[in-house]
Amino acid sequence: MATYCIICGKQTSGIPVRNDHVLDAMRMFKRNVTKNEQGNRLVVCKADYPAYKKKRDKYTSRQALYIAVGILFMIFGLLVSISLTSVFLSLLVIAVLYLISLINYTPALDIRKDGIEGKTEHKQ
Repeated sequence: MATYCIICGKQTSGIPVRNDHVLDAMRMFKRNVTKNEQGNRLVVCKADYPAYKKKRDKYTSRQALYIAVGILFMIFGLLVSISLTSVFLSLLVIAVLYLISLINYTPALDIRKDGIEGKTEHKQ
């Protein structure tokens, strides 16, 4: 299985990307719809880590902003009219804002702390 950097697109080694629901959905789409799943392992190479960090911070901050705006919309909608329709529309707005936040999607890295702790335990 080949490993590719998600920033530069080159075949290289690096810090692995954590699989999440968005990557699983993309892979399911490629497997079932386009029949073009390649099964590559995704990483971030050392040289591209600063660019990755910048993109990841932008994604997380925008996602939090969009969800906060959606929750404010829900609160104001429920203050105006407490009804099943306003709850449904508010949840729909939150879902749409979440999907919009995925435009800037950058997956998290799979960094484990137990590797370092495990090495110190074996010394004793």
